[in-house]
Amino acid sequence: MPSTAHDYHSPNGLIERSVALPSIPHGSYSKKDLEQEAKLVAMDFYSEKIALSPKTWSTSPGTMVRDLSASTYTQSSYEDQFKGKAVPKGVKKAAVFKQSMNEANTSGTFSPSALLYYHLSRYFDMSIDVPVAIYREMDSKAHYQRVTRRGVAQTRTGMIAAGWQHLAAAEKNPNNFKAAASLFTPDRKKIYGCMLKAKGERYGAELNGVRSRWGTVQNEEFQRTAPYLALSSELPLLQAITEGKKQAFKNSKIRQATLDASPFQMMYWMKELTEIVLLDFIFSQQDRIGNIDYEWRWYWLASGEVKSQAADSKLSRTQMGSIKPPAEIAGLSPQLLQRTCLNDNDAGGRVPYVNFAKKTGMLQKLRHFSADIYKRLLLLNNDLQDSGEIFQYLQNNFLLDSAQLNQIVKNTRLAKDILQDTCSLGKLQFDLDAPKDYLLTGRVKLTNLACG
Repeated sequence: MPSTAHDYHSPNGLIERSVALPSIPHGSYSKKDLEQEAKLVAMDFYSEKIALSPKTWSTSPGTMVRDLSASTYTQSSYEDQFKGKAVPKGVKKAAVFKQSMNEANTSGTFSPSALLYYHLSRYFDMSIDVPVAIYREMDSKAHYQRVTRRGVAQTRTGMIAAGWQHLAAAEKNPNNFKAAASLFTPDRKKIYGCMLKAKGERYGAELNGVRSRWGTVQNEEFQRTAPYLALSSELPLLQAITEGKKQAFKNSKIRQATLDASPFQMMYWMKELTEIVLLDFIFSQQDRIGNIDYEWRWYWLASGEVKSQAADSKLSRTQMGSIKPPAEIAGLSPQLLQRTCLNDNDAGGRVPYVNFAKKTGMLQKLRHFSADIYKRLLLLNNDLQDSGEIFQYLQNNFLLDSAQLNQIVKNTRLAKDILQDTCSLGKLQFDLDAPKDYLLTGRVKLTNLACG
């Protein structure tokens, strides 16, 4: 069995915990999930083959973990020399370590959020790729010397600079930091957070929308993309797809970014969007739009089965014509699809965060859904309302206070009520369980399901 926990000793004599949380009851974890958990747990920040550098782009501070084993760099030479996103030849992007930071003028970051997304996505057995995440601690003085002071020196303005400045002040004097419990272990000698490795490229307007302004506006614009408009249509699935594209393509930016997405692509997008909206609603995510990523995959038929494999490309959708299939499948008429990765999940879980999925009525608009996920939602709600095994699991493993846990319980109940009401009105079609089967049969499978 892969190791699920490891203790590391800092130069100051502190013991740092690196832990893969227990699996959620009734969750579906792949062999790759467990292997990735073990790989993350095994990363020793003090090994000469591991370097740490500050994340100095975007809006929130974090620690980039680099693997030097295939390079000629030492830990100190790399950390002294390299800044920003640049990664020299031979150095691998191993992971990112992120702590909570929610001070004035900073971007909201709550480290348990990524852990919640990982494990709840496995409970629902979702099709989106949510990265494996583990719990990690680090000696705060060592983190300040190797990372934070460099983050302060390398940033000048904006939320990213404010984040590093607040983190520096906290690590220098933990007892004066009001939110110490969200950043430090109880002895106030170590910071804690989550560690994960993300993959994929950022979607354009085809899924993130046109994003004219942050907040409510971009969340409403997100609902005017082709797959979301199709989800909002009461027409049968294939007709809803046609209508969704027709309405969305009235916006030239959406039309240009989406191209003429096939029904197969649209089905996957639609299923993935329902999963994103459900998780974001439950966890009160406030920073989703613009933070949805993709990877390319080839799909084809062979011996009466649907096969797929990753396409090694970082090109955007508007450049997809340049992505050629491998020679061994080129004669099988493969289809190239964007599959969704949900990497940036650190702005959920806190009560003060704005739940934009709730605020803009995202769940109320859905007319197509997965029967399996719906059934799992009903079971999850029953468990949380009865303080069952999943409630106990959340309470015992995620460092949530009572208000944060109660918010998850409340949001899950409300999500269930919204979808159940739509179902009871006869307006929710359970037709998104098996997009892959459409490539094989050319038909949409509709599941008859009691609303519960």
